[in-house]
Amino acid sequence: MQFTSWLDFGSSPIFWWLIGHIFLGSFTIWLILKKQPFTELFFISALFLCSGFMRLPIFLYNLPLNPDESQMLAQGLTITFDPLIYRSFDPTTSGPINTYLLTLVHLLGFPLNFHTAHVLSWIITLIAIYFLYKTLKYLVPTYIAQLTVVPTVAFFSFAQDANYIHYYSEGIASILLSYCIFLLVRWGHLKTFTITELIAFGVSITVIVLCKIQAIPLAFILGVWSLVLIFMVQKKKWVLYAVVISGSVAVVGGGWLLYMYVNGLLDDFFLYYIIGNAQLKVHFSDASHRSPWLFLARFPMIIYQTTSELNHCFFPFVVLGFVFIIKHFSKTVLTKIAQSNHYFWAMMVGFLLMSIAVIIRTGSFYPHHFLYLIIPCCLLTGLFLQQLTFPSLWKWGVLLTQLVFFGEGIKRLINHAPLNAYTTAYSRQNELGPVSKTILKYGNPGDYLAVWGWSCEYHVETQMPQGVNENHSVRSAMKHPLQSEYYQRYLRDLQRTKPKVFVDAMTSKTIWMHDPKIYGHQNYPELAKFVAENYTFKEEIDSVKIYVAR
Repeated sequence: MQFTSWLDFGSSPIFWWLIGHIFLGSFTIWLILKKQPFTELFFISALFLCSGFMRLPIFLYNLPLNPDESQMLAQGLTITFDPLIYRSFDPTTSGPINTYLLTLVHLLGFPLNFHTAHVLSWIITLIAIYFLYKTLKYLVPTYIAQLTVVPTVAFFSFAQDANYIHYYSEGIASILLSYCIFLLVRWGHLKTFTITELIAFGVSITVIVLCKIQAIPLAFILGVWSLVLIFMVQKKKWVLYAVVISGSVAVVGGGWLLYMYVNGLLDDFFLYYIIGNAQLKVHFSDASHRSPWLFLARFPMIIYQTTSELNHCFFPFVVLGFVFIIKHFSKTVLTKIAQSNHYFWAMMVGFLLMSIAVIIRTGSFYPHHFLYLIIPCCLLTGLFLQQLTFPSLWKWGVLLTQLVFFGEGIKRLINHAPLNAYTTAYSRQNELGPVSKTILKYGNPGDYLAVWGWSCEYHVETQMPQGVNENHSVRSAMKHPLQSEYYQRYLRDLQRTKPKVFVDAMTSKTIWMHDPKIYGHQNYPELAKFVAENYTFKEEIDSVKIYVAR
């Protein structure tokens, strides 16, 4: 995927910024005043073009926005040389599906670089929003459904925080969760079920497990709810339909486990994906000893302090929800809402609570984990808008997200701060860093590269596949009960692939492991011995040490 060189974005492209705000603001105001929906083709096309226009600087930015991006791109590259997961790469908590998509795109002829990752992230986000919109159309009038998704589109259009615009590991899981919710609402509305849709639901629920391990509780809620919904709507065929969904889950899940077993990787799958990630809470979160109930009590403040721009997306939900409670807080109204659409709204509140539980479980509060909240918050905002029909004044609340972004933009201009953090000139000048340039002096694209540290971008920049499963060394280097298993696997991988270049990237800037006196490879006797016997030290660049195989 090549981008034109004449298209350039500096730090304050005011004209570009204003066009996006004027278009999206006018679009929203028209919906509020006219109370008439746009045609679906125009609505979807307009939001697609507007959000794509506002994401152009990110599309053109060929540098990592987040370490996860480099990790998954490196894995996608590695699959093309060795397709066996847990032999060639360990996807940690993100699941293999996120990596497989990158590999598929690469096989279609697109390069595995950051341009590709940024465009894919945008497309994935829009697909998830599309299913939320289709869901809302069954629940509320169409023009309210269109109003409801505008704040979410505005957030992903104007956000500058890399946590929400990079190729995030929650993306494909969010698509599948949104699609499953769409099917549940469709079934409740039409009161009919097709075998094809039931199979699609079962497959999607199962694949979520291989997208993001933190999404499993959310998939579980939807799976259980599907069985409850079928019982309420089609009691006579409940057994048949339940067997179709359960059978789909069993076939896909069983097929995956069989694939792992045939290739001798079933134990690795359970050890590294299930057990290893389950222990992430205890051993890689500084605040993990604190009570989950304390996190729950402080959750609004955690969102405000941790999520940065993401809280802009929640303003319509919070404000409209507050007004809704003030105006309609009665047992009669709440009972009627809870029972409507076969208790869908009650289920969605449960989904919201489970999303919160998923986020606070580890205590790490990675900002992109909060993206799970967008699904229930967006749908519940549609409910609030529908209930607050009179006066229509409250519908203006959907503009809050954009107004906050606009106000922050004005503040940046006044303070001479950049509107755009992703300048194309900087990207072009730094696409290939000095370390990667040096690596390519001694190796070629396609040669195996092993990095001890957390610098997965070296694989992407050099197009050299990873010579070890764990491409960011955290679990091999840091203390935890399974450290020995990860470390021994690292050593076995080095013996198996014999990487052309070994890089010790433990520096004072390394994420989590920022003390090379503790985490440098020389502190691990077996690793130090292997490197000393098989590699020659060549160069040190910015404290990164480069070794080449003899």
